[in-house]
Amino acid sequence: MPPLLTSMEHTKTVYGNTNGRDVYHTSRTTSHNTISTYQQHSSNSVNVNQISSPHLMRRNESSTRKGTLSLWTALYDYVAQGEDELSLRRGEIVEVLSDDSKISGDEGWWTGKIGDKVGIFPANFVTEENIIDHVSNVIGDIQPNEITFNELILEEVIGVGGFGKVYRGYWNNLEVAVKAARQDPDEDISVTLENVRKEAKLFWLLKHDNIVSLEGVCLEMPNMCLVMEYARGGSLNRVLAGRKIRPDVLVDWAIQIA
Repeated sequence: MPPLLTSMEHTKTVYGNTNGRDVYHTSRTTSHNTISTYQQHSSNSVNVNQISSPHLMRRNESSTRKGTLSLWTALYDYVAQGEDELSLRRGEIVEVLSDDSKISGDEGWWTGKIGDKVGIFPANFVTEENIIDHVSNVIGDIQPNEITFNELILEEVIGVGGFGKVYRGYWNNLEVAVKAARQDPDEDISVTLENVRKEAKLFWLLKHDNIVSLEGVCLEMPNMCLVMEYARGGSLNRVLAGRKIRPDVLVDWAIQIA
């Protein structure tokens, strides 16, 4: 759950539900023209990057070390309550321009930029830790089941895609779909190997009754492939194309995916 704001001016908290998802709203008792305020401070030769704030100093050290902009990641969704505020979506990258309350107009609020829009947002809704890097670290620890190629019995080709050919086959007497990696003649085989390894790790994360599961991966060159659950009913797109689906069912599916 998103954290509570600490400012005395943020006196109203509303919990609502929009499109089936909980939305956390905070109301500010004051409203400021953040863009003009930020520009005014900048034009008065006040370098917002030099304001002595522990948070800002830490952020500047990180930015200088990495040679990048001051980019933070949104931890929670936030719906803007005024024209001077930024709406946040979890995982979205925010360029932090200032953490000075004299610029934002409220304690606990920072000034930032998303795309071309400059505005203020609650500081405790963002983190300096990059969620994408965190996910990459988690994926790096995953080790899918490795299968040797001689354990596989390949039958007919049942599909062809950008990844390569897909065969019906058997592994340990289990009917499976074997997705063979396509080798680009202009690409080093080690690159193909790494791509197969990454895709296998991503598939290994997906554990759901309605998602085709990964049984294992073969990383033996040049026979690299993904060994997957066999969907005897055929392609889902092909099945759906032959049926007329009611709008309420489509909406229900969309809500589940969102």
